[in-house]
Amino acid sequence: MKCPKCKGRMYSEKYFDFVRSFEAWKCSCCGELLDSTIVANRARNHNHYLG
Repeated sequence: MKCPKCKGRMYSEKYFDFVRSFEAWKCSCCGELLDSTIVANRARNHNHYLG
């Protein structure tokens, strides 16, 4: 997967918070972090249709 910000390489990483764990994509170049919530919010804010 390529980073939408810098076109660098992204890798999957597991994150943990107080309640749950989730997987997200992280860019090895710029540190951009993408998970399903971030993608949905960005799509909603830019009037894009998901799915």
